[in-house]
Amino acid sequence: MGLLVENLKVEGDKGKAEIACLFDTGSSESLIREDIAGKVSTIVNLPQPLYFKMADGEGILKANKCIPLSITLDGCTIRDEVIVVDKLTDDMIIGAGTMQKYRIKLDLENERVIIDPKVTRLRV
Repeated sequence: MGLLVENLKVEGDKGKAEIACLFDTGSSESLIREDIAGKVSTIVNLPQPLYFKMADGEGILKANKCIPLSITLDGCTIRDEVIVVDKLTDDMIIGAGTMQKYRIKLDLENERVIIDPKVTRLRV
């Protein structure tokens, strides 16, 4: 599992913020703390709740809300649906799903997050 933290700009329909984002290859989804989510975007209910198994293998986290979010990384803007959770130790976790979607790589040796700007071009 790889972990890196970077301060990134996020933007929703209500505003912008700069927050600490933990890049976590062990998390299947991207998650954001509810107090931050509500400041930058309108929170919407998911059609059905999601249940996440915690890293300890025993705890279960229930989530039933999400937000659409734009995230700026190295001058590139990516957009994703981020799961909103009430209690989260980090401001935001960028999970493997988002990293795979945008081909984000973690250079753990140099503590860098790498994104190819070509991947963020929108196509129809």
